[in-house]
Amino acid sequence: MKILQKIDGPADLKKLDFTQMYDLAADVREVIVSTVLAGGGHLSSNLGVVETVIAMHYVFDCPDDKFIFDVGHQCYTHKLLTGRRDVFGTLRRFGGISGFPRREESPYDCVNTGHASTSLSFACGLARACPQNRIVALIGDGALTGGLSFEALNDMVRLGGNLTVIVNDNEMSISENVGLVPGVLAGLRSDPEKAGSSLRALGLDYIYVSNGHSIEALVDALRASEKSERPCIVHVSTVKGKGYPPAEADSERYHGYSHTVSAGRAFSEIFGAKLADLADKHDDIYAVTAAMSGGTGLDVFAKRHPDRFVDVGIAEAHAVCMSAGLALGGKKPYVAIYSTFLQRAYDQVIHDVCLGDLPVTLCVDRSGIVSGDGETHQGVYDISFLRELPNMTVLCPKDGEELSAALEWSVSFGHPLAIRYPKGEPPAVYGTHTPIIFGAWDYDADEVLSADRILLACGAQSCAVAQAAVKACAAKGIKAAYVNARFAKPLDTKFLDLVDDRRIYTIEDGVKTGGFGEAVRSYYADRQSDIFPKVSVMGFDDGLYPMGGVDDVLGYCRMDPRSVAEELSK
Repeated sequence: MKILQKIDGPADLKKLDFTQMYDLAADVREVIVSTVLAGGGHLSSNLGVVETVIAMHYVFDCPDDKFIFDVGHQCYTHKLLTGRRDVFGTLRRFGGISGFPRREESPYDCVNTGHASTSLSFACGLARACPQNRIVALIGDGALTGGLSFEALNDMVRLGGNLTVIVNDNEMSISENVGLVPGVLAGLRSDPEKAGSSLRALGLDYIYVSNGHSIEALVDALRASEKSERPCIVHVSTVKGKGYPPAEADSERYHGYSHTVSAGRAFSEIFGAKLADLADKHDDIYAVTAAMSGGTGLDVFAKRHPDRFVDVGIAEAHAVCMSAGLALGGKKPYVAIYSTFLQRAYDQVIHDVCLGDLPVTLCVDRSGIVSGDGETHQGVYDISFLRELPNMTVLCPKDGEELSAALEWSVSFGHPLAIRYPKGEPPAVYGTHTPIIFGAWDYDADEVLSADRILLACGAQSCAVAQAAVKACAAKGIKAAYVNARFAKPLDTKFLDLVDDRRIYTIEDGVKTGGFGEAVRSYYADRQSDIFPKVSVMGFDDGLYPMGGVDDVLGYCRMDPRSVAEELSK
């Protein structure tokens, strides 16, 4: 790492010759591989753009020139070259540097990102606002499948020549690319001259770099883009995972690498296996994903039922609306989307699914706190934004067994349904597993109704915390019990009506505003009874939730077992 140790900022990079820049690329790859294998992170995507980012900093003058990294999961080289080399070992750790660009972290990061397909829209705005600066957007071929990218391209043709768009073409999203875009890019690669003529006719310039790991070729292309009088597309062919053979051979596995090894099956695996089993028995079941077949556990379904598996690319809104069309045609669609990405399809959930009362099941993966990725990926908003929707039911299984039971139950449910569950292995939660009945919570009536304090826990992470907190209270002689409030909507009003003036506490894997706890409190307030329980609501306050492990974040937000036990002791 002799060269990298001399790079404290882009000015040092500009002093290097090409031979030294290749040595720098080797150093950067070594640090990225060792850091990610030790602590987790995005590996393949970063290894594929090392030379591209080096060339960007060599040609342009960041931070005066603005660099936008689509999604942001390929910004590690950028961080190493912009003064964060010595803290790079804290990547994605609690209190460390983010795995995505963060304006609060460095003046070299101009946009906070974490979701796909936003870079071109940001670039259009910055190009208009900062005509004196060069705006450089680095976008992967997978992100081009998102509708927002097409909207930005439609607008981009009206801009001037201060915009360079680098398309990193490695023929992969997280999973293999699907649909129209891969074919278009293949056509561009096969005949760049014809492609350039076509794009120039539309109002864009075009440059193709066949070897995206040639720093000389990249530098020449980026310098040529500076001379353009209109937005310029620099199309670069790269190898995802370049320089690390395991990642080159299996770029999907190493896209988001975790160094931890689970002893059991994760929620996603349980979901995917169960849905595939149900599809064996019910030929109307379809599985839909937005470029996340592996991450959502649907790779099993895809192999077993390829004719009923639909990957729409990075297009969550289309996934939901298309699934509404499947439901109108008499099919039973299950749409598996991470909680943080379901936000992108909110209008479709309301307008196209709920208003029509269609039997679309949203399988909301990565709900609650998500380790490592930080504020852009925390799944803490879905209870609130789903509870308020007409005809929507929200079901939060506490463990893998209940997730399987929820899917089994959902087959005959004929209305909009969201089943939400966190990332990782299900917690070992004790207690009953009563059959799932619409709106009914899971609890031991004798235990709960004899307790002095009742804790209503909504969500798998909250159930695990509640269990530990109740045990801690017992050690202090405090008689508390928890209820698995598996339906966030509707509430189990039959249970709530059984409770007299004892103290009720709620805890949920989401924000308090508009959430489960506020709904419980509102229910009692609306009864206008002279005697109703006092309700204490525990959840995430209005704000941003930091990067770190699940336990780190829960402790920071006082949602860990010790803090909850202290609250129950009051």
